[in-house]
Amino acid sequence: MTEKIPSEIIDELERANRLHEQAVCDHEKCREFSESLSKLLTRLEDMKYYRTADRLMSILINCSPKEASHCEKATLVGEMMKEVAKEA
Repeated sequence: MTEKIPSEIIDELERANRLHEQAVCDHEKCREFSESLSKLLTRLEDMKYYRTADRLMSILINCSPKEASHCEKATLVGEMMKEVAKEA
């Protein structure tokens, strides 16, 4: 069963998705993406949207910002973000 996510959360998911697209080769953007997704995860849990929160947790598990290195899982994380945004 899908959750009825409020539009402001959907907007934040879309912003995070765009941020991830910019972050692939930019460490600071990558860190910003990770932090924004963490905050969004907390909000979703507080609002009891556990299914979507679990999906974001899976994304964060695969997201590990590294300096001076290309993200090894950028494609995977990007696809996961698109799926979450699409379902929301």
